[in-house]
Amino acid sequence: MMTTVLIKNANIIDMVMDTPYLGDILVEDGKIVHIDAEIAAGEEEVLDAEGRFLIPGFIDTHSHLLLYGLYKSLVDLTPQTVGSIDEIKAALQARVDTTPDGEWVVGHGYSEIELAEDRHITIDELDAISTDHPIYIRHSSAHMGVANSRALEIAGINEETKDPDGGYFARTDGRLNGLLFELPAVEMLLPHLPKPSKAEMIEALKAAQTDYISKGITTATEACVGLAHGKDDYDAFTAYIQQNNDMKLRLMIDYQLMLESESLKGLSFDELKQRIEGLSDGQCTLDSAKFFQDGSIQINTAALTENYHNVDDKSHIIIPQDKLEDLYMDFARRGYPLTTHGNGDAAIESIIEAYSKVNTMADYDEVTRIEHIQTGKYADIEAMKANDIEGSFFTNHIYYYGDKHYEKFLGPARAEKMDPARWAEDLGVLYTLHSDCPVTPISPLDTIRIACDRTTKSGRVLGEDMKLSRFEALKAMTISGAKLNRTESENGSVEIGKAADFVLLDENPLDEDIVLEDDLILYTFIDGRLVYKRD
Repeated sequence: MMTTVLIKNANIIDMVMDTPYLGDILVEDGKIVHIDAEIAAGEEEVLDAEGRFLIPGFIDTHSHLLLYGLYKSLVDLTPQTVGSIDEIKAALQARVDTTPDGEWVVGHGYSEIELAEDRHITIDELDAISTDHPIYIRHSSAHMGVANSRALEIAGINEETKDPDGGYFARTDGRLNGLLFELPAVEMLLPHLPKPSKAEMIEALKAAQTDYISKGITTATEACVGLAHGKDDYDAFTAYIQQNNDMKLRLMIDYQLMLESESLKGLSFDELKQRIEGLSDGQCTLDSAKFFQDGSIQINTAALTENYHNVDDKSHIIIPQDKLEDLYMDFARRGYPLTTHGNGDAAIESIIEAYSKVNTMADYDEVTRIEHIQTGKYADIEAMKANDIEGSFFTNHIYYYGDKHYEKFLGPARAEKMDPARWAEDLGVLYTLHSDCPVTPISPLDTIRIACDRTTKSGRVLGEDMKLSRFEALKAMTISGAKLNRTESENGSVEIGKAADFVLLDENPLDEDIVLEDDLILYTFIDGRLVYKRD
């Protein structure tokens, strides 16, 4: 049966024009079929917007829904909750006190640069809490963690253990201090953590969906299936998408998982995409193969061309150049779009060089994109344009970590130009903005605010000349996301024939006098269905 909805008296920001206009929108079976100054009401359901502002639903192109949902059951050590090592110890002790001996205690979200002590917690401090419980805490970057001695013992990590390629076990005075840096090191411990059941992972995804929709997100990209629990991630997602879920979902899948998993090994992009779309009745699709070429700035593992401001080191790329190019070629021949994590300018240059070769392959016309691009130089953005490379900027770093980048990690000159979306806009490079949730909180409106004012927590402005306009930033979270996803004919703007995915806001987000915050969101619609209403 055809369902129709008429939204009247909305100030429409359609992303075709950069100014709102007052009008009505008629929706039939999830599609926009008519937009006019006034549409007469018939038998359809009518919603009077009363002059509020209607925008396309936000398209989140890079976050980690599963990790975000799973973290809700762990000890919360985020900067919003703890501000010192003593507070970390107290939070972990409280969980230890209610956990049987021998069982794991796991925390998430700590950031040493947000602590009063401005340092990492150590193995000795964790051992003082308990040696009967294995304890592990995940860093906010997800690129490192800290373990107590019992956790290292269970993982088989000892003084004789060699550092894996691309990661390392930190030491103080020649002795393990509990800090595991970068994914190859972290992944030696992760398999020993208690695994959530498939049912628990599905519930975590449902919880994430609820929160995302409340922020106005109608399409989201899981930025690395396999990052949390390897193949179990994929199994959980394929079970989850068979349920009747509201939000549209896209899956980036870790390239190593696709090389090692018997059920994924050797599949072409079209084969895996058809499998995922078939299971989800089209509500979920395959996005790309995901690679990592460096780490995180705030733990000195992003690969830079010049030394960090605080240490005499540049870090290094994860995958050797010749191997990276071979991997890209392998996946490109099977039709995969390619997505690669690159924070530091050395990693960005490496990725561009490898992509430039892939993009000259005959019959290959898929997306090649760089994620984060935090220290990209102007020449790098020019090279992206010249080689048809697209990307997404980790804009939230400016607010959440900008002061530390300015003072400690990058120094003033590089921090002023970090996350250079302005250059991408001026050069015509297709880009989006993201939060990398749960690294920083999920909130498209907050991400837009940060891109436009480039203000840090202390109020310092990083790069006055690097700001985006409100419309440019809103574009990056809507129609540009659709273009990056190659779904611009389906969503991303308010136009006839497109999906009725939109958000109703109390105020005009293009008005620079309006503070952009989540409380502005009144309704979220997906395919014309009201899926969120503010209390």
